Amino acid sequence: MTGEADYLAIAVCSAVISLTLWVTFHAARRSRSATGFFAAGRSIKSWQNGFAIAGEFISAGSFLGTTGLIFYKGVDGAVILCTSVISFLPVLFLLAEKMRNVGKYTLADVLVFRTGARKVRVVVAFSTIATGTFVLLAQLVAAGVLLESVSGIPFEISVIVAGSLMGIYVFVGGMLATTWVQVIKSAILAVLAIIVGLGIVSQFGFSLPKVLSTATDHAVAGDAVLSPGLIFGQSGALNLISYALAFALGTAGMAHILIRFFTVPLADTARKSLGWTVALCSMFYLIVIVMGFGAVAVLGEGGADRVGAGGNLAAPVLVTELGGGVGTIGGSIALALVAAVAFASIVAVVAGVVISAAGTFAHDVWPTLRRRPESPAPQGSSLAAASTASNEAKQAKVARFAAIGFSILAILLTMAIGDTTNITYFMGMAFMVAGSAHLPSLLLSLNWRRFNSSGAVWGVLTGLVSTIVTLMFTEALWLGSGPAPLTIQLPVIITMPLGLAAAVIGSLVAERRHGRADHADEKFAEMIVRAETGIGAELAEAK
Repeated sequence: MTGEADYLAIAVCSAVISLTLWVTFHAARRSRSATGFFAAGRSIKSWQNGFAIAGEFISAGSFLGTTGLIFYKGVDGAVILCTSVISFLPVLFLLAEKMRNVGKYTLADVLVFRTGARKVRVVVAFSTIATGTFVLLAQLVAAGVLLESVSGIPFEISVIVAGSLMGIYVFVGGMLATTWVQVIKSAILAVLAIIVGLGIVSQFGFSLPKVLSTATDHAVAGDAVLSPGLIFGQSGALNLISYALAFALGTAGMAHILIRFFTVPLADTARKSLGWTVALCSMFYLIVIVMGFGAVAVLGEGGADRVGAGGNLAAPVLVTELGGGVGTIGGSIALALVAAVAFASIVAVVAGVVISAAGTFAHDVWPTLRRRPESPAPQGSSLAAASTASNEAKQAKVARFAAIGFSILAILLTMAIGDTTNITYFMGMAFMVAGSAHLPSLLLSLNWRRFNSSGAVWGVLTGLVSTIVTLMFTEALWLGSGPAPLTIQLPVIITMPLGLAAAVIGSLVAERRHGRADHADEKFAEMIVRAETGIGAELAEAK
């Protein structure tokens, strides 16, 4: 890269950062109450929430990593993208509306609706924060590597910049600022993707078959890039199924995505927002597939030397070539735009994760750490409402400072593990924990009458522990001699049934030992009515 390109990339990144900071400080005026801070006042429209969820989901890994994966592995990389889009179907049909009606601010609110058990809040909070930590580390490593490679900014400084920004977004503007940062990111990313996609096909007479045929001529794997098997061929169908399950079902347990349903005024708004998300993600991922094969076709036989061993630089190198090549004004501008958009993608994702983790700590953990909990006022009284509002205002204040704390911790951990870390497995661990620990308990809580607090604790802990243990026996993390015992890359096909079984067995064992809890059937009936009709659901904040 030339110095001019470096400075241009920094300038464009700075412009995007300035725009998001302006939005953040503007949003601060509407984030003073607890509902405003945690849930954006429940005032987000369906299209806004749809774009924001897409902003949470489409990370730099999707933009950079998957383009490189398709560059080397062809169709198998495209299969992974398809599972990502499919992942919103379980959320749409099983969770979106019920989550909005039953929950309030955090994932634990849904799981404790029927029991009110503090132990469930603490366990779910721990699992949520652990999942968020995996995502934060993966994204901050990606931010550091990205900015260092395209702009020359050292890895450590890049991580500090990204980590500081995510803390500022949440501390100052809460969920509303985070939402608009994600909306802006999604809009810019969609426009850029369309431009790049058109730029690729224009090189081949707007003929996709010609793009593919040229790609097979230049690909390292030859014609095999258009056939499945380059990633999953050696490990068999079981590995493919498990990998697909991790992404297809893991999304349905990701706390930072699920809490977005608390930001809309009504349950049908939550459902409609997913329509926007699926449309945007589908369009983007189709273009990423074109970019992956287009990179092979445009860069030619020497492309592998330019995109790196992992292919993470395939997208930047491709757009530079489309802009005119290295050293040209067009190439420099194109590279700067990709750097800015990719960096914005990372910051938008980590901001959503930070507000989820900070809100979880403040709303679920901090009240249990207080030495002298306040005695609750009689339910339904004005004193009870005032007490709840006061406690939640304190929680919002705690969450702001927790966001700063999480940001500092994430920066330090990222700098400690360095830029050679396999970020794919951090993301894989996050999806596995979400699918194995959170999803089974969520579904049982919303649908099974005999589910109780013991089942929630057993299920969440089993899903979390089994994920960490099984990953230690995979090839990526195996430290023993000889081949790894597990050939499955993401063994969610093992851990998800374990989490589900533990939740069911834990509930049945507790019921047998202690009997049914008082008013358990009444609380379940109340939850079903609230989940299906919205009667008693949290209201949008008055403007």
